[in-house]
Amino acid sequence: MNKLTARALAVRILKRIEEENAYANLLLQKALHDLADPRDRQLTTLLVNGSLKNRLTLDYALRRHLRKPLSQLPHEVRWILRVSTFQILYLSRIPASAAINEGVELTKRRQGKYTSLVNSVLRRVLESGWDMEWPSKEREPSRYLSLRYSHPEWMVKRWLKRYGMEETEALCQANNEPAPTWIRTNTLKITRDELVERLTNEGVQVTWGERVPESLLIEDFGSIERLPSFQEGLFTVQDESSQLIAHVLNPQRGQRVLDVCAAPGGKTTHLAQRMENEGEIQAFDLHPHKVKIIEELAQRLGITIIHAQAGDARELQGIGNSTCHKVLVDAPCSGLGVIRRRADMRWHKTEEEIKSLPELQLALLERAAQCVALGGELVYSTCTIEPEENFEVIKAFRAQHPEFATVDLVEGLPYSLDSEQDRKQATKGFLQILPHKHGMDGFFLAKFRRVEV
Repeated sequence: MNKLTARALAVRILKRIEEENAYANLLLQKALHDLADPRDRQLTTLLVNGSLKNRLTLDYALRRHLRKPLSQLPHEVRWILRVSTFQILYLSRIPASAAINEGVELTKRRQGKYTSLVNSVLRRVLESGWDMEWPSKEREPSRYLSLRYSHPEWMVKRWLKRYGMEETEALCQANNEPAPTWIRTNTLKITRDELVERLTNEGVQVTWGERVPESLLIEDFGSIERLPSFQEGLFTVQDESSQLIAHVLNPQRGQRVLDVCAAPGGKTTHLAQRMENEGEIQAFDLHPHKVKIIEELAQRLGITIIHAQAGDARELQGIGNSTCHKVLVDAPCSGLGVIRRRADMRWHKTEEEIKSLPELQLALLERAAQCVALGGELVYSTCTIEPEENFEVIKAFRAQHPEFATVDLVEGLPYSLDSEQDRKQATKGFLQILPHKHGMDGFFLAKFRRVEV
């Protein structure tokens, strides 16, 4: 049996995603497990994520050279064309001739009667390159940005209204960049200095994080799961913006902490680290299989104070009112702050979802607030940049709960805020992180303290 090339494997994964409506990250993770060569893993990941993210732009480039719609071609042929075009337009380090030749050869083996079509179209794509007739940036800004940066037009329209042209274009560009891999040092087992040394000895390229004291940026690591340092529980993967949450909530040793939407457990285990694995964390998630993921992560990291259970966070059965020192509501959200991290996410989201989520988010916050002891603290966070899910939820909560005062975030953040706008926000008790401005995943957080009224 012939070994699949990275390009052929990428086409196979993408075909399955389209035909089965499967999640890209799950299929990719499973497929990469069997690839030993780090270069094949990196190229396959790049081709799958890049072709998915830029699908709208790739289709726009291809349509000019096709006599019939892409939709009339077999799924496999579509993805051969897209993957090859992605390499031609976006990957300067890969010779265009190699991209075309492999695309043609793969078609010949898999969809023989389309070989000449693929060959002809890809050569025309190479000839024309980025010289395309785009919609007018002035007259049709949303259509231009949608096609040029491969985002759903409804999404672009929202951002244009909020940010304007220049900033929306920067946000779309940031969403199309490969997501960096940040890890969090497990300070229960190792210092960051020691982890850097271990990872370097394992052949990993490491850069120090400057915002969070536990964070490291890693590259050239092949398969994370195969690294001895990962297997020993010396670190876990977590973006820097997500790592901020445990610092802002700042639980202490021996305290009782509640995390109401805990899966997959990154923030929960970070809270336990901050508590030096002393105290108690009650962790809820609606889905039993996700509870198991939390437990497995805690076990790998050597954490024993997390009690994970399946349950509806709008009820929190077994948790008494006014019993917790610290409470985290990392609410389910549209996820539009982490689009760069999930290549297919932009195609699954709808504007209706953004409109329907705040009711749930507010209900979760309301119930969690009942559990906060007098003098205790509550953090609300999401991985979205949409105001309906962030500022508006907080506004509605504060209107009903004068017993919760906002807490200045400036002291709690582990790094100094550069912009005046961010500092003003943070002193009022909330912060919106944007990928194109802060170089982190899009994230929102707000902090409250329960006081006497």
